[in-house]
Amino acid sequence: MQATELKMQFEEQNLVAVILSYADANHYLAGGVDTKGNYFLLENKNGRTETFNSMREAEITLAELGAVNAIFEMETAYDEMIGSSKNERCKMMVHLTH
Repeated sequence: MQATELKMQFEEQNLVAVILSYADANHYLAGGVDTKGNYFLLENKNGRTETFNSMREAEITLAELGAVNAIFEMETAYDEMIGSSKNERCKMMVHLTH
């Protein structure tokens, strides 16, 4: 989703800001999530998913789009390694300031 559309979705409260990470990855993804759990990630001008080098960089971008808070989700391979049937991600709410 392009930045202007994402900003509009935040303003209309259709999406909640989200930052996604995988434990071993060296980048973060940012965008929005709806009430059904569908993700809409921020895209660059070429339509490719935007990646961020740090969580802070993703936070600043979301704040500039009007988000005040974001859900931070991090997925790890831990549950898979120990054979857990749950596919849970670590989730926490972060306050966006810049």
